[in-house]
Amino acid sequence: MKKSILKSVLPIVTVLLAVFGAFAFSEAPKEELLTVDMIGLIPGSCEESSTVCSTEFNVQHCRVGNQSTGQLLYRLNEAGTACPDLLYKKQ
Repeated sequence: MKKSILKSVLPIVTVLLAVFGAFAFSEAPKEELLTVDMIGLIPGSCEESSTVCSTEFNVQHCRVGNQSTGQLLYRLNEAGTACPDLLYKKQ
């Protein structure tokens, strides 16, 4: 009796384990690949500007004022203590 229950349950358990393993060990999306529009921060004080920037890489950095000579804008780090990451001009 015990062998017949084991023979019928074992394939189901194997399939469930395989499905769980496929989802449990899949790679999470990387933050760099996600594009987010955000308000740029002025370095030093990390004050908000009125310029909307993007996290998507672009050869033009996001700036306040003149696009060639204006001040570069940054984004706040995860801890909320500094703004070290450059932002890019929104396309």
